[in-house]
Amino acid sequence: MKVVAYLHNADLLLEDTKGVAVIGGSRYVLSVGDKVYINEVIDEKARLYEVSISFASADHAMLHEDEVQIKFEGSQEALNQYLQSSTVH
Repeated sequence: MKVVAYLHNADLLLEDTKGVAVIGGSRYVLSVGDKVYINEVIDEKARLYEVSISFASADHAMLHEDEVQIKFEGSQEALNQYLQSSTVH
């Protein structure tokens, strides 16, 4: 999935052809254009996943291992509802 935007509380919006996801908790500073590949579940209850990250600034030449929390996963329509319910108005 590709990082396409920054969200509130330092979360990042990822997108691919299958849908969108909101992640947080990366040890790396991710930028728009970076790619995050979800590998496997570390802790299902905490929604913690092992991921591989490739950086656009390095022309996606290397993969770096990390752990992220997936806060949301679904369609664009469901994302709009998630943002409405999780954003302070």
